[in-house]
Amino acid sequence: MEEFATGFLRTAVHADDRGYAWVRRPGADRPAPLTPPSAPVRSAIRSLEPTNPFLALPEVVGDALLYRVPGPVAVAKLCVGSDPRLTPGRVASAMASTGHGLRLLHTADPSLAASGPPGPARLAAWMRHGRGPRAATAFHTVVRRRLGTARWSHVEGWCESLATDLADGVFLHGAPSLGSVIAGSGPGSGCLLTGEDVARGPADFDLGWLLGEFAEWRMTLLRGTPGLVMDPRDYHAALGGLCQAYGVPADRVAAGRAAALRIFTHAHDFAAYMGWHSELLEYASSIAELIDEDGAQALPGSLSVL
Repeated sequence: MEEFATGFLRTAVHADDRGYAWVRRPGADRPAPLTPPSAPVRSAIRSLEPTNPFLALPEVVGDALLYRVPGPVAVAKLCVGSDPRLTPGRVASAMASTGHGLRLLHTADPSLAASGPPGPARLAAWMRHGRGPRAATAFHTVVRRRLGTARWSHVEGWCESLATDLADGVFLHGAPSLGSVIAGSGPGSGCLLTGEDVARGPADFDLGWLLGEFAEWRMTLLRGTPGLVMDPRDYHAALGGLCQAYGVPADRVAAGRAAALRIFTHAHDFAAYMGWHSELLEYASSIAELIDEDGAQALPGSLSVL
């Protein structure tokens, strides 16, 4: 039905008599296989939603993870243009369910997750050695020069804290994204792909990580791209649905730093798993500003202004 891929992740979407199947496999340049949730983690997540689960868990099929989902399209589709399958109502509903779902995940036993979030760990490793496929090395040179020593050290410290300061952490989704929020055909019928990246860390990390994507979406809307048709109403529906359901983050600094790390990690991933693009220069400057403000520009108040 539809396939899309980077060097990090390959995804195929199929329709069958049971609905839709999202099949995810590691990309050609991914250093490690996809990791399914352990049996205890699966059991714990399922127990959070005895009926009508929104948190979708995968089945292992060879080298792939297969998710049974109620729809063919993720909310991330709106970041590259409008889509008639993603009405503002469906998007708001899916994102509201995501906000509730993240809050619910945070009530699970944190001891089920033994490590911090994988995204910052991947970013930290690349910051140390500077190597990788495609444009990873070139972007490392560019962004290190743009950030300077102090900002670089700040980010390394944030990543180190997420990797080691686990004692007071909660159970996390670990890497929620607009690409993992699948919109359904009606209110409450979507899902959030869950289980590959479960982690332990600050309660507002998940929200901040997701808000980082909204900050990037906002950058695209404000910049404007010839030939790319985007409706700000879609953006506001998604952001409003998420924030109203999740509520106010208890730790704005933790959420803001997570958002900044998400944007930095995405820039790395684009360079490494897609290749060089001139917009990476703009990203380097934006990342510097985000670091200076602990990611405050990526929190709901600032994000709401277009």
